[in-house]
Amino acid sequence: MIKLYQTVIWLASVAVLTCFVKTYILMFLVMSVIIAMSSKLLGKNKSKNIIVTDILILVSAFFALKGSQDLILPLGYSVFAFSAISLIVNQYRDYKNYTALEILCYLFFFPKIFAGPIDRVEDFVGQLREKKKPALEKLYHPIKMCIFACFYKYVIADRIYYLCNEEYYGVNEVCSILCYGVAFFFDFYAYSIFAIAFGKLLGIDLPENFESPYRSLSFRDFWKRWNITLGIWLRDYIYIPLGGNRVTMRQWCFNILLVFVVSAIWHDSTAPFILWGVIHAILLIAERHFSIKGNRYYGFVVFMISILLWQLFDVNSIEDFALRLLRCIEYQPIDTRVIIGSIVSLGVLWFADRSSTKSVIFRHRNTNRYILKEVPITSIILVLDILLANNPSINFFYMKF
Repeated sequence: MIKLYQTVIWLASVAVLTCFVKTYILMFLVMSVIIAMSSKLLGKNKSKNIIVTDILILVSAFFALKGSQDLILPLGYSVFAFSAISLIVNQYRDYKNYTALEILCYLFFFPKIFAGPIDRVEDFVGQLREKKKPALEKLYHPIKMCIFACFYKYVIADRIYYLCNEEYYGVNEVCSILCYGVAFFFDFYAYSIFAIAFGKLLGIDLPENFESPYRSLSFRDFWKRWNITLGIWLRDYIYIPLGGNRVTMRQWCFNILLVFVVSAIWHDSTAPFILWGVIHAILLIAERHFSIKGNRYYGFVVFMISILLWQLFDVNSIEDFALRLLRCIEYQPIDTRVIIGSIVSLGVLWFADRSSTKSVIFRHRNTNRYILKEVPITSIILVLDILLANNPSINFFYMKF
């Protein structure tokens, strides 16, 4: 039964991915065979040449597709590559006898392949080997998560994005930038909730990817809360192998800069994205140099700068970014729509960041007290989904990467 379960997981994942990437699925299949064979070879011969070869293949394909005018980087390739590198490196460090089918399931698992979360092979395969007992009550929790994800994506994020499509000046532009930053968070947060929910439906618990990032007290804190699994991957496979923080200050600055440039290039290799990575690296270096510990006042600065820097994801050039900043100091009569939109954005952000709200989404307890709190909130969110969902479609921002 376990073998049948794993086969269904892999075939379903390949089928879903094929719907999005079409003929590029052949590239995924070829690379997955190479990774599976390399994993087996590492059990017999722990050669660094195997790791280097696989990483070169994955990275070369990434840049070749990114730089090609005739080809495109297929959806899901980034997470596929990160998972493959993680698998190969972990097998070199501590070999585990995974079957080829288990490796294929790990690489292709469709709830996470498009934009994460990026999990570890040992955690994934451990769950894949467990005996599953289908039960109707197990459907409730993932369905509840999907209700909240629909609210954050289709009721909040998409409607706020719509407000940001116009050109504003002065206070209106400041509010538009704020709205974009909040919408950007809810778009990615909603996708992560969907991924975890679909994972649960298939019997796999994926890690949570956000922990109230806009409540961070420092930039260091922010990067422990935003896209958590990508941050852990960059730490374990780039930052720590380079020496981590056990190096000279100059070397540490280089390590941080390299990590954020890699993170930026993962998103896009254009100048605005690279500038985004460089600025965040400089901010972290400044915090360490000046021994900034962080507090609520500094946390507000972190919030505003983080929000502002997301604009680099929405422009075509650094010149466009500069023009947006200049528009903030030009006069325009107050536009009540964007002002109200920014207030509503902050209100929903406050609601989403409450521990009670996150407990309702990610936890489930069969106690009367918990049910009395959970059912009314979930019911209200469901009604809002039905009444206010704005043309639902699979247009998540992070699925571009």
